[in-house]
Parts: sequence; C-alpha cells; structure tokens
Amino acid sequence: MIRLLLAIVLLQLLYWWLIYPAMVAPVGRIERLAVTAAEVATLDGIESEQVDDARFDAVELPWEDCCEPGYRLARMRFAVSELPGSELAIVPIVGSDNFRLWINDTLIYGEGQMTLPRISYHGNVRAVFRIPASALRQGDNEIRMLMVRDAGSPNFFVAAPVIGPYEQVQSAFKVRRFMLNDLNVISYSIGLVLVLMVAIVLARGERPWALIWLGVLIAAWTLRLLYYELSEPPLRAQARMALLFAMVNLMPVAWLNLANHWGLKPVPRVASVSLGAYLLLSIVNTVILTGSLLDKVETVETLSMGFSLVLALAAFGAFARQFPSVARQRVAETAVFTLCISLIAVDAFNALIGGYHGDHVSKAMPLLMLGLVAAFLSHNVQLFRSAAQINRLLTDRLREREAELKRNHELVREAERTQVLAAERRRLMQDMHDGVGGQLAALVSLAQQGRSNPEQLLQATAQGLADLRLIIDSLTQVDDDLAMALGALRARLQPVLNEAGVALKWRVDPRLSMPGFGPERVLQVYRIVQEAVNNALRHAQAKTVTLVFEPVGEGAELRIEDDGSGLPAP
Repeated sequence: MIRLLLAIVLLQLLYWWLIYPAMVAPVGRIERLAVTAAEVATLDGIESEQVDDARFDAVELPWEDCCEPGYRLARMRFAVSELPGSELAIVPIVGSDNFRLWINDTLIYGEGQMTLPRISYHGNVRAVFRIPASALRQGDNEIRMLMVRDAGSPNFFVAAPVIGPYEQVQSAFKVRRFMLNDLNVISYSIGLVLVLMVAIVLARGERPWALIWLGVLIAAWTLRLLYYELSEPPLRAQARMALLFAMVNLMPVAWLNLANHWGLKPVPRVASVSLGAYLLLSIVNTVILTGSLLDKVETVETLSMGFSLVLALAAFGAFARQFPSVARQRVAETAVFTLCISLIAVDAFNALIGGYHGDHVSKAMPLLMLGLVAAFLSHNVQLFRSAAQINRLLTDRLREREAELKRNHELVREAERTQVLAAERRRLMQDMHDGVGGQLAALVSLAQQGRSNPEQLLQATAQGLADLRLIIDSLTQVDDDLAMALGALRARLQPVLNEAGVALKWRVDPRLSMPGFGPERVLQVYRIVQEAVNNALRHAQAKTVTLVFEPVGEGAELRIEDDGSGLPAP
C-alpha cells in the first residue's frame, strides 16, 4: 500500500509542479507597442462598398459579441515614433470562425473562404505574424480585422494584439505557440497511433471491456483534436457544433465505463445507462443548437459541463470501488488513473462555476493516454509472461504424463500380448491334440497292427500335414482380417485345383471389412473352405469351384459353390 500511495503522490506532484507549469508558462518579456482606439462595426456583407460604409462604435478591449452570427470589422491603432531598424511582429487575439488581418493596407493574414454560408474555419490559427517594414508608417498605424462567424460558433472575441520586435515576440511566444499548434498535431498523431495499437490488440485478443472503453476514449479525444484541424468540414454551423459536443461528451462516458471495468467486478448496466444519458443529451443539445429559445452554445456548454461533472464523480466512485481489489497489483495503472480522474473533476468543476479554465485534461491528455496504454500493456505483458510460464509448465507436465501413459500402455499391451500368446498356445496344443495328434496316433495304431498300406499311410500323412499348415496359416493372421486370411488360403488351394483341372472363381467384396477376426475363428473358416473344396474334388466331378465372400447386414456370408453333379438323392 505504501508503494501505491507513493506512486500516486509522486505522479500528482510531477503534474502539478512540473508538467502543468511548463504548459502554462507565461509569455516572456516584450517591449509591446500600445494598442488604442478600438472600434467595431457590424457588416451586412464583405463587399468593398459595404466595408467602406461601415459604422464603427468605440469599444473597450477585450471585446465580446455573444450571440448574433455574421460579419464584424474591428479596427485599432498603434503608434510608431520612428520606423524600426528590425521588423515587428503581431500576435492577434481573436475569436471567430475565420478572419482577415491588415496592417494599414497590407494583408497580413487571410486564408480560406469568408462568405456565408460556405465559410472555412481558419480562425483557430495561433501564430506570430511578421509585419513587413513596408507596411508600417511613422506615426499612427491601423490594424483591421474582418471576422465572420456562422450560427454554430459561440461568439466574436477580440483582445488587444501583441505587437513588438519580431525576435522578442517569437522568443516570448515559443512555448505558447507550441502548446496551441504543434502540440495539437503531436497529440492527434499519438491518438491515431494508440487507436491503431488498441485495435490490433483487440483484433488479436479476447476484447476485454476495459481496453474497448480505453479505445473509445482515445478515439473520441483524437476526433476532437482533428475537429479543429479541419478547415472545411462536411458539417457546418449548428451541425458542426453538435458534432463537437457529441465528441466532447463521449469522453466522460468512456472514462466512467473504463473506471467501471478497470477491476474484476464491474457494476452492471453502467454502460447502457451512461450511453442512454449520452444519447439523450446529444439530442437535447442538437435541439437547443438548432432552436431559438435558449442561448444555444452557452446553454449546451453548461449542460455538457454538468454532464461531465456528474460522470466524473461517478467515474471517481467506480474507481474508488475497484481500488481495494486491484490497486496493489496494478500500481502504475492506479497512479495514472487517479491523475486522470482528478483532472477531469477539476476541469468540469471550473467550467461549471465559470472559474479559470485550465483545460488540464486537454493539455495533459497525450501523456495520460500514453501512460494508460503503457500501464495497461505492461500489466498485460506481465500476465502474458505469467501465462507463458504456466503454459511451459503445463507443457512439461503434459509431456511427462504422456511419457508415463505411453509406458503404462506398453506394459498393458505387453501383458495383453502375453495373455494372447498363452491363449494361442493352449488353443494350438488343443488343435494339435485333436487334429494332427489324432491323425498321428491313428498312423501309429495302423503301423502297430500291421494292417497299413503305403497309400493309406500317404493319405493320412498328407491330411495331417494339411491340418498342420492350416494351423500355421491361422496363426500368421492374428492382426489381420478374414479377407486377408482367405487370400492366404487361396494361395494354398490354387495349386491343388490347378493340378486337378478345376477352375477357381474368387469373389471377395472389396467393401468387406472384418478386422479383429482371431486365429481360432480363422482356422474354423479355413477348415470349412478346405472341406468344401475337398468334397467338390472327390465327389462332385466339378470343373469350377466358386468362393463368394460378401457383407450381409452387420456380418458376412461365405458361400462355396461348384458346377459338379453332387450326391444322388436318398
């Protein structure tokens, strides 16, 4: 716990004492020229005669015009006692969708379209503009800013521009210029890369909800940054502003659901409720922006900030709820998450009460997103490493178990083989005793009685030898099927039939398969076939013997036929 608290405190101190002060560094010292005599005119158009006929009213700077879109022309003056030896620079501070800037009659800045309703949105430019020496005159000089705003933007705004020596202004505004321009490009580039990384991880993994909501958060933030980069977007006016608030309001929804799914036990229906509230707010905002009853952008901004504050508090509660169960195991994520939630709450509260808008989340978002993704990947890499170690351990144990099972299987097979051999030995002894043994005993008896003749002895010996061959053939078919055993028998029968002039037709169905037909049963089939063939040779006077072996139902049928005369009827 001490390690976790130290990480949280150190990260908070790092942001508030180092990162944030660097991002809001004050503008450096500049020998500024005073800007006076500010005036503003409302224009019906920007044609030359309309500009020439403009009626100006004196205003105090900073000046703001809240609610009416259209064109405004602001002019101010600054004095140059003598033409400087080096160039001057100007930093306009203006709020509008687009603008043109002149010093006397020289155009300093003018990008895009200025004609309603198809204006372009180049007004977000924040730069140091060089004032050519040829544009200045000794004494009074005039600054003119022609501004345009459609119905989607909140207001016109003009503050006194910064005018001074170019080198001083360039140096003084380098941090501010980086924060307003370069940081935005860097930020959405980082966002696009992080979105791609999250998409790749999701495509290759199990799609955890925490990572999904982290991807939604980064995508919404990146789209919000790109919104300001599109000078000619497909949506304009109120639709463009509604899209902006939709992207902005999606971020607290993503924060809440990310906090809810950060741990192992998320609260159910948080996603459906928060998304439902988000859709409802988006509809209400669109109605307000396109209607005329309320102050449009100001009202929508207030609603959105209130929505963000409520969801920030809910996210903090979800985060606090998950904290005890996972914080100690995920120190880096917890520290970054704590900073994220605190910055969201500070921004939402400041915006709601109308105080200082530090915009902490926008400024720190690149670092926050990098920190979250890095912490998430670090945690999951550790999990992947642990999973890999577990997989290796399980693989080793599986191999050991497989080897043990293989040894046991060999022992079982050896025992079965021993039992089979013993059974075959007993069967062989029985067959030898009943068959060959009986025939040999008969030969011995005939020889002892002196009643045998050579032909009788030869037949008896041949019969015994045939039985012995049948027994040996049956033993060679222990691991084969009946069809293969009959093939071996055919090889023995064929020479005998050929010598007797009898043809053998062998019809064994190729579909027949009877594996596991043991030697004892093979020997029985051998004897049946041999007896049938012997009968055909001795008694039938046959010319052809046909053996048919084919499947019948779940068994098989063996038929031995001949074309002989057969035995006479009794």
